[in-house]
Formats: sequence, C-alpha cells, structure tokens
Amino acid sequence: MKNYFLTLIMFFSFCAINAQEEAVSNGATFLQVDYIKTVPGKNYGQILNERWAKLAEKRIKEGTIVGWDAWWNMNSTDESNHDIMLVTLLTDIDSINAGAGIKRAFPDMTDDEVAEFNKKNREARKIVNSTIYKVVDNYFKQDSVPNIALVNYMKVTHGDEYEYEKMEKEYKLTVETSAKAGWALHKRVDRFGSNLNNNYMTVDFYNKMSEMMNERAPTYEMSKDQREVHDRVQKLRRHVYSDTHWNFISLR
Repeated sequence: MKNYFLTLIMFFSFCAINAQEEAVSNGATFLQVDYIKTVPGKNYGQILNERWAKLAEKRIKEGTIVGWDAWWNMNSTDESNHDIMLVTLLTDIDSINAGAGIKRAFPDMTDDEVAEFNKKNREARKIVNSTIYKVVDNYFKQDSVPNIALVNYMKVTHGDEYEYEKMEKEYKLTVETSAKAGWALHKRVDRFGSNLNNNYMTVDFYNKMSEMMNERAPTYEMSKDQREVHDRVQKLRRHVYSDTHWNFISLR
C-alpha cells in the first residue's frame, strides 16, 4: 500500500514538476560553478552587472548557454575562500567556452580598452576555484529563480553513487510539503579521486531567510523509523559543509 501511494504521488506530481524545472533550469544538463573572492574597493559588483552580465545575455540569446546567476555568500568574511558564486547553465558541455570573451558583447571596444578592462577585472577578483557539475535531478515550486540557495557539499564513497542518488530522488518527494522553494542534486564531474573533499552537491532553495531558519532551528526526537532513515542516509554520504547564498543576478 505504501508503494502504491508513492507511485500516485510521483504520477500526479510529474507534469507540474517538469514544467517548473524547465522554467528555472531551462533544460540545463551541466553547471559551471566559479567561486570568486573579490578585492574591496575594486567594484567587482559593477563589473559583473555592466560587463559580464551583458556577455551572459548575449550567450543566452546565441544558445551557447541557457542561464547565468550570480550569488553572494552571506557568511563570507575576509577569511572566507569566496564571497561570490557564479553559476553558468549549459545544455551542451562542449559549448562551455563558446561565445566567450568580453569583446563578443562589446564589439566596439578597442584592443587597448579590452586590455585595460581585463587588467581591472583581474585586480578586482580572484577565481578561487572553478568546478563542473552534472545535473542529476531538481524540482522547483515556482518559475523564477528563488532568492536563497543553501548549498550542501557531500562526499559519497565510490561504489555508493547509485544508492545515494536514489535516496536523494526519494527525498525530493518531501520538498512539495516543505518550506523550500526548490531543490537540486548535482554530481561533480570536473575532478575525482579519494582526496577530493566533495563529489556531489545538493541545493535547498528558499525565498525568505525565515523559511530556512524555521526548518533548521527546531530540534526533534526521532522515532524508530526516522532513526533508521537517518542512519541509512549517514552511511551513504558525508555532509562536508554548507554555504548560504543570496541571488543578486539571474538571467534566463
């Protein structure tokens, strides 16, 4: 009987879930995630808005990418490894560098102006890390990108990937009745190996800080069934750490 009701839930949710996924992810199958550490006083936010966002808009129109987001790491300090996370959405991994170069968006720039811009851009930020993730699954309740992304970095032991992804896809069914605005599961594909600190990420999306905190703050006593589920999850993955990000640019 339990499996029967689970099947019904999945069936009746399928059409709505697919429609909302398309609106936010635009059919993306890969994500390039760049972690940026900005230099105070160098106006990197202005560079993002006035230059890189314009290039992203052009690439979206050309079809080389399907989306581009800029997220601010709300917990960042001078000691944090990044304060901005840039996410580029792709349907074709081979187009990851297609249409790149600031002159593509500003063809009237002279070579000297391009050189000066590149100098200012380098002085304004440091690319701490650049990663690529495969989109495994996602679900959104709305057709716009939510305001908050709680990014959870996971380490899954080699050989447990299938069972882990299966568990996360089962978890997706609980998102509809939660305070979350959406959820996503991504598998890291740019690097692999035993020394890598994460090979998956999940993202919990919210629109309000209160919605996130009201989910995280309470402490509950687990039932026997909840404990069994909890222990199964813990065996499949190690939750390395989390970062909370605010969306300040979203292009589709």
